[in-house]
Amino acid sequence: MNVATAFKAIRSGRDKAAWYRMWHLRQRAGLAWPAGTSPWAQRPFETALVALAKESGKLEDILRLLADYFNAEDKMVLKVVQKATYPMFVALAAAVIGPLPLAFTSGVGPYVLTAGAGVALWVAAGGSLLMGMIDRYLNKERYVRGRLLRALTFGIEAGLPLGRAASLAAESSGNAEVVAHVKRVGGAALASQSLAKTFAGCPCLPGHAIAAMEVAEASGDFTGTLRRMADLEES
Repeated sequence: MNVATAFKAIRSGRDKAAWYRMWHLRQRAGLAWPAGTSPWAQRPFETALVALAKESGKLEDILRLLADYFNAEDKMVLKVVQKATYPMFVALAAAVIGPLPLAFTSGVGPYVLTAGAGVALWVAAGGSLLMGMIDRYLNKERYVRGRLLRALTFGIEAGLPLGRAASLAAESSGNAEVVAHVKRVGGAALASQSLAKTFAGCPCLPGHAIAAMEVAEASGDFTGTLRRMADLEES
């Protein structure tokens, strides 16, 4: 994967946020939208919210939530990119500086050819290095926790049934252990018990996150508790 393709994939959240924001504005203005789905592959969380929007008559509200969701995701990814790009610059510097002795031993021509080949390889394959570094950062517990809490908040605010919101949030976390935990709980229990009970003992969710779920459910303020915690985890 080249660098340009990698950056396009990384910033897909920004593009989706802009797309849903435009759809939301057109909906408010009473204008028809030419397409029912985004030009990007939809995630289960996203597909469920769009379907709910059409079924419930809350299309305008849910489109706004989707725009906010992907905007928040893009901000989080940008913070990760800032940390992950350092190895990219090290690799580029190595491609340019590493062959420098050739300029003194074999002449400028061989150095330019070798350094040029190294830079070309960096451009062509550097995207894979960047994506690998970003995936490594995103798999850290704090980012898994942030994605889970943010998706849970938006799903509940949109009006998804509790069990469905929990399942989709687990998938959005991108962590296999979290997904397996929610599947073990089972559909009937997911629909009937509290979030705190559902996620008790879940990997990546310490006691203070479970306590925040209890507060959110008791107060009904998911944005001020779970979403706020997600922002802090990803900061």
